[in-house]
Amino acid sequence: MRQEIQIVLSAWRNTTGIVASTPAGQFAGRDKETKVFRLLRQEIERLAPTPTLRIFGPDSQTRFNGWSIDLVCAAGECRIAIEGKYKIDGDGAVPDNRKAAFFDLFKLARYVASGQYCAGLFLWLTNVPEYLRKATGDSTDFSTHDGRLYRAGTALMAARARNAMPLPLVLTQDFRFDWQSVAGSDQWHALALCVG
Repeated sequence: MRQEIQIVLSAWRNTTGIVASTPAGQFAGRDKETKVFRLLRQEIERLAPTPTLRIFGPDSQTRFNGWSIDLVCAAGECRIAIEGKYKIDGDGAVPDNRKAAFFDLFKLARYVASGQYCAGLFLWLTNVPEYLRKATGDSTDFSTHDGRLYRAGTALMAARARNAMPLPLVLTQDFRFDWQSVAGSDQWHALALCVG
């Protein structure tokens, strides 16, 4: 499993570098996140040492309890669930997207706890600096600011959520939000969090 996770993380670094250096229009529009995950899939396929690593998604997604999983990588009995976000300037809804990111972490924990997945990865690429800053207002509990340490068991509360997620939302694992600059860019930042 460790090797497969490293392949995905290497593919993610390649993907973020490609997206950050590509003209803005290529990864824009309603299906922009799907385009990024298609590229991630291609990078995983390119880096995988053997054809035994099977990939499902992003166009035909695996379902779990009514949720669609962005990508699934499977090697033998080990399956890795991957959820992610790709948010760019002009998208808006920053508070809702912060909450959605924590909901993705919640879902990944459920996938792993089911025993059907040996690990989960949450991947995020953005050129929106607000995600790296401490949140205020309704999304304060869901802040994704750089350096944030979420402690397992901490209840996250908001007056409302766009997704049908439980409130308060409680995660069972610690997470540190260590955003990385993409390819030396001061505009683009990426995040990768392991679940399980």
